[in-house]
Amino acid sequence: MTNGFQLATLLLQIATILALSRAMGVLFARLRQPQVIGEMLAGIMLGPSLLGWVAPGVYLTLFPNYFVDGVVRSSVDYLDALSQVGVVLFLFIVGLEFDPAMIRQRGRAAIAISASSIVVPFAMGFGLAYGLKSFFDSEQQANFLPSALFVGAAISVTAFPVLARILAERNLQRTPLGVISITAAAINDVLAWVLLAVVVAITGSGGSQGPLWKLGLTAAYIGGMLLVIKPLLAQLNRLFDASGRLTHSVVAIVFLVLLLSAFTTEKIGVHALFGAFVAGFIMPKGSDFVRSLTERLEDFTIVFLLPIFFAYAGLRTDLTGIFNVQDGAVTLLIIVVACVGKIGGAGAGGLLSGLSKRDALGLGVLMNTRGLMELIILTVGLELGVISSTVYGMMVIMALVTTAMTAPLLSLVRRGGVPDAVRSTQDDKIYTVLIPVARPESGGPLLEVAAHLAGPEPKNRRLVALHLDRMSGADLYRGVAGGMAHPAAAESLAPLLEQAEERGISVEPQSYFSRDIASDIARLARSTNSDLVLIGHHTPVFGRALLGGVVHRVLTGTDCDVAVFVDRDFQQPRRILVPFLNSTHDRLALDMAGRIARGTGAAISIIHVSKTGPDDSASVAMEKSFTDPTQKQKVGIKVVHDDSPIEAVLNELSGHDLVVIGVSEEWGLESSLLGFRAERIATESPTSLLIVRRYQPSGV
Repeated sequence: MTNGFQLATLLLQIATILALSRAMGVLFARLRQPQVIGEMLAGIMLGPSLLGWVAPGVYLTLFPNYFVDGVVRSSVDYLDALSQVGVVLFLFIVGLEFDPAMIRQRGRAAIAISASSIVVPFAMGFGLAYGLKSFFDSEQQANFLPSALFVGAAISVTAFPVLARILAERNLQRTPLGVISITAAAINDVLAWVLLAVVVAITGSGGSQGPLWKLGLTAAYIGGMLLVIKPLLAQLNRLFDASGRLTHSVVAIVFLVLLLSAFTTEKIGVHALFGAFVAGFIMPKGSDFVRSLTERLEDFTIVFLLPIFFAYAGLRTDLTGIFNVQDGAVTLLIIVVACVGKIGGAGAGGLLSGLSKRDALGLGVLMNTRGLMELIILTVGLELGVISSTVYGMMVIMALVTTAMTAPLLSLVRRGGVPDAVRSTQDDKIYTVLIPVARPESGGPLLEVAAHLAGPEPKNRRLVALHLDRMSGADLYRGVAGGMAHPAAAESLAPLLEQAEERGISVEPQSYFSRDIASDIARLARSTNSDLVLIGHHTPVFGRALLGGVVHRVLTGTDCDVAVFVDRDFQQPRRILVPFLNSTHDRLALDMAGRIARGTGAAISIIHVSKTGPDDSASVAMEKSFTDPTQKQKVGIKVVHDDSPIEAVLNELSGHDLVVIGVSEEWGLESSLLGFRAERIATESPTSLLIVRRYQPSGV
């Protein structure tokens, strides 16, 4: 194989890996599973377990062997080098985003839970290894202590980034369960890597002084990093603040620290990954410097390098050899021991720390997720020769199963308890408005409309301001502190909250990560018992219609009334126009106009467009909407006979401050997924519009 052909093969391999991993990741995200599961499966699919078994010719073409100086080499060796670099960078990012402040703030309980969630599964895994000794290679059986220690360490790990993602998706990060689990998982990560370093130090040491010497050097290395290198790195933060950006020199220094740290631990004998984690751990925390550095590194690492690691791990995983009754039973036993040890250990720690039985069990389920961290540790064990390829395959399945089962099990545990977001504890008379805010400038006008709709009495209204931040692929792996959304969330809600404070209006701010904005708005509307979702108008990706794209999905997929507000320099209204054709949405428009008028004293003009002649339906609807004898609104009805309802409404717009109009095809306002429909009333009206759609459980 020539050098040119080697490069072409490598480029084809990487392109195939990226395409399949991205496709599988998106598929599993659609199934509401962590994207990492799909990418892990993509790696296995490219290996001998599927591609090599189903299409061996294609497999050998994609991953050929070649001769170098008469020695057979595999083209996979190049992927190995890239995957190792990717994992080193990833562990650096994990350390970079670990904030010791979480431990100081939530301290003893989280430490106790984390300790129990490691000690119990470690002990069970250690014992299990001896029971499965025959499944290890003969050399491993001859010196079995390192292998048993490694299995215990591997079963003890928790995937902190995946756990953070699950909490964020289910809006549990601010609950006691979310706070304690994210802190315990972070501590678990640190303890797991220290434990792994100890196991690696013991592995392959010939005499009694070997591991002690390695551990002594490791202690000296950690001391040097904390006492000498960490204070020097604080200067990088000052350089960043002075220049306002990450310069090439600063990035070069960071890479130098990372590489030398990983090199040092590799030479000591506790693996380069431990050094990469420590290098990230000692970086300055909670600063713009760290955030900028993370953003600079994570896209390339997570989108490009980690899928290569998954593929390389999959190429080393041959599951065809364990497709028999005996090996299948052993794999099931490993899964059971891993689940019982982790859920039982973490749950027991939670009970001792004062959690309820439900929350303690939920904590154990969350800590049982393993994901990418497990795959990294297993790969280290295979490289060190402490586990056989058969055991490696079994434990890869365990990692996939325990990660995939976390979200469904958590739903089962919490069924009947507090739902994903905080439910309203108020009585049914309170009118609740959910206000999704995408852009900061839309928050103030939306608050004004919401306050008018919810009524003037604070005790009878509840306003919930919501910002959903779209999750990038990188967010899947990031250990987001507390699972909270990007700082942009606070910026998006700031104008609304400032205006609410000035006017003395009580607002509940909520901000979360989301991978499906419309679905999460609908779910939060249910969990907050919202009577109305009030959303701003945003131009969809396709077409120009106001009611397309995400707005269409919110209108049609939310289990409550929905209003879309189009702001045209909205002020407190004095005259409100309500077009009326007697649809259920038109009758809701009357109700909404009445709510606004009661608080503002605005006059309401109803334009009833009739094509067939006299019709008293508008009068009947008006009487139903304005029955409160203590609230006398100024309401007038004008009946217009016109074959073009749109033209009739446009002719009446002059002199009005707000148009409240129901969704209907006759008004040219029909919810559309792609939004290609021209909407003349919406586009030609000089006044603000409130476009409403009544929730219809029957689907009518």
